[in-house]
Amino acid sequence: MTGDPFVLGARPTRRAFLAALGMAAAGVACTAAPRRPPGSPAAPGSIQALLRGLPTASLIGSGSDAPPMVPGPNRFGFLLVDPQGRVAEGGAPDVRIARSPTSTASRPVAAVWRPFTAYDRTGDRSGRSPLPGSYVANLEIPGPGNWSVAAILRDGSRSLGGSGILPVGQGKIPGPVGAPATIVATPVATTNDDIAAICTRTPVDHLHSVSLDVALRSGKPTVVCFSTPLLCESQLCGPVTDEVILAGRTFGIERANFIHVEEFLPGPGHGRPSATIANRSPGFKAWELETEPWVFVIDRTATIRFRALG
Repeated sequence: MTGDPFVLGARPTRRAFLAALGMAAAGVACTAAPRRPPGSPAAPGSIQALLRGLPTASLIGSGSDAPPMVPGPNRFGFLLVDPQGRVAEGGAPDVRIARSPTSTASRPVAAVWRPFTAYDRTGDRSGRSPLPGSYVANLEIPGPGNWSVAAILRDGSRSLGGSGILPVGQGKIPGPVGAPATIVATPVATTNDDIAAICTRTPVDHLHSVSLDVALRSGKPTVVCFSTPLLCESQLCGPVTDEVILAGRTFGIERANFIHVEEFLPGPGHGRPSATIANRSPGFKAWELETEPWVFVIDRTATIRFRALG
């Protein structure tokens, strides 16, 4: 195995873990290794053959939890959870895709472990996510369909493998790479009191000083985070927003725009907003986002160059 040795992190409760991924128990069950269709022997090098004999993990991030994908390059973020409900951390799992669990799988792509480290560094008090981080793999998916996917983590005598499905469509998806960014006005505020009307983070973040439409016409690159730290079902909004805050501090607003678009606006009373579809902010609706958190990196010509869910 290449990369750092992996360890299995502290076990969150099942309820907390499922809430953290925004899934029901049935959704986790869907990430288990697909059953072999009757009369379909597993080919050598198939996902089913590669997983044979390995301790079975849940592959969280596949199935209904996967981001909208189309053929071509796609970013796949995931977790591996052992049978005791512990999240694997570190290492570099090999990720493969195949047309079915029994057909020959693609060449492995090494995933990278991205730990969530910005919570303390940004003074976030919105509630710490129970998730320690996420694996990320950049996959090239040849065509549409329900692709089988597997991630295998090895470290000497220790190993873990999980599989699931990646639904890949042909239709429209939100914010595809290479497309023009949706130009929409977003709320602007610079004082803590004013920001509290348009931001659910505690304390509020200062990523609201420029409207998205102005940023996209500024001639500078733009990093925009669509999230709701207080009401996020996945509990990933806080960590992702914190990372964007750190990126802004590192690169500086002179070089790029850094913007947080809140999903649910608290309003002048700073109360807890209602987390309903009807109450989504205009920015979320304009980008046709139905999940969170999303991060987009947009170049000087207002063309999307990177997209990531969670």
